[in-house]
Amino acid sequence: MNSAPATRARHLWRALCATALLPLFTASCWHGPTARSNSAVVTFRVADETFRALLVGDEHIEAARAAQAGGSARIPNGRIVRGTGVNSGWSWHLEDVEFVEVSIELCDGRPSDVEPHGPEFGGGRFCPWTAQVVAVRTN
Repeated sequence: MNSAPATRARHLWRALCATALLPLFTASCWHGPTARSNSAVVTFRVADETFRALLVGDEHIEAARAAQAGGSARIPNGRIVRGTGVNSGWSWHLEDVEFVEVSIELCDGRPSDVEPHGPEFGGGRFCPWTAQVVAVRTN
């Protein structure tokens, strides 16, 4: 039979363990303002073609809006990844998109230039110099 002191000790041990682990569980479940980022689907026009990219985070969304308004950092520069994502109509999409003022010519082109090569195009990056932001749709 269990003695009362041993039972109390087990209960105390369980309570201490639960208390120690509680911050880990609550941190992983936290959905406060810093845990979730805003996102937006941005549509770009390059010549007579369009493509879309998903931007995550207020800073990236504001950069897209600034580019749309004619800001100096207007060139989208992103890593090419196989798979459509939000870029319907193409077999690739961009990740880690940033807006830059200048970029190397290697990654310049049209979406149709990327299509046959995928991630092998432009050293793995797409940075169309003449891209224009035509829409920013927040989610």
